[in-house]
Amino acid sequence: MNHTINWTLAVAVAAVLSTGYLLDGPSDHQAAIDAAADAKATQAEQRAQARFEKAAQQMCGENAGWTQLENGAVQCFTKRGKKTSKVQL
Repeated sequence: MNHTINWTLAVAVAAVLSTGYLLDGPSDHQAAIDAAADAKATQAEQRAQARFEKAAQQMCGENAGWTQLENGAVQCFTKRGKKTSKVQL
């Protein structure tokens, strides 16, 4: 009876230890998913920046220059560099 319990426990421990390779952390598949998520976030950020630039150009005028200020406002300039207005988007 004791030998049967010992052998059963030994087999159970061996089975648990043999599955250790399955627990080795993130796989290549997870890395690919993370890379795709990063790429998607980067694309969304680039689209948002393009929308901001388009809106700033429309607010300042077709031929006007503009620069973004620290507080998020946009300073418009004439084509000769004279400051004209500040716009908050």
